[in-house]
Amino acid sequence: DWKGERMSKSKGNVIDPIPILEKYGADNFRLWNAGEVSLGSDFRCSEEKIASTSKSLTKLWNVARFISSFPTVKKARLSKTDLWILAELVRLTRECMEGYEELNFFVPATKVKQFLWDLFAPHYVEMVKARAYGRGFSKEEQEAAWFALHECMKGILLLLAPITPFITDYVWRSLYGKKSIHAEKFPEPKWKTGPAKLTGKITEFNSRVWNAKKERRLSLKDPIEIEIPAELRPFEKDLVAMHNIKLA
Repeated sequence: DWKGERMSKSKGNVIDPIPILEKYGADNFRLWNAGEVSLGSDFRCSEEKIASTSKSLTKLWNVARFISSFPTVKKARLSKTDLWILAELVRLTRECMEGYEELNFFVPATKVKQFLWDLFAPHYVEMVKARAYGRGFSKEEQEAAWFALHECMKGILLLLAPITPFITDYVWRSLYGKKSIHAEKFPEPKWKTGPAKLTGKITEFNSRVWNAKKERRLSLKDPIEIEIPAELRPFEKDLVAMHNIKLA
């Protein structure tokens, strides 16, 4: 149970899963179960934790809704920012596949959530939002953002499908056709992983700008003067648009 004690009828601490499933849904329960502990470990069954897992599905839904605003494109001339997030998608795919091959669903459950919460939504999506809307960017640059956004969403959905089969299938059919996601193959790693070496630099810089604005009591939309490190110059246009940076 939630106290870490073995559940038994005599103790009266047995948790009936049916009301939990009816209240929070099968996908939510499955994602919590898969992501609670690694394979072979005991875990505490807490309704509070099950309820909090719904935040991840809400995040997935909201990001998918944002991406649904843009059309899919078959190919595009990708920017350094796009190649960076696709490199991270390749790393995610490989880690998840290793977990599935070992029947350890904890790995894909936690890795996909980390990718969605800690990297894709706060960093990449925010970096390319202006470009996706075509604000200050060419049509070619805009389509590159559309391509990468949809590639990442497809990857996230495919990697989560065995764990959360219902929401992933619904979103997949809504965005990519009537064919079920469960008839699809896992994503194939097809991008070079080299750009991923800059992930730490990118996230660190974004955090530094956010903190600087907070310290100066600026809103996230307010302009700010800050130097972009030399190693991040290939990402400059997206970073400037994201943070409203005023270059010296």
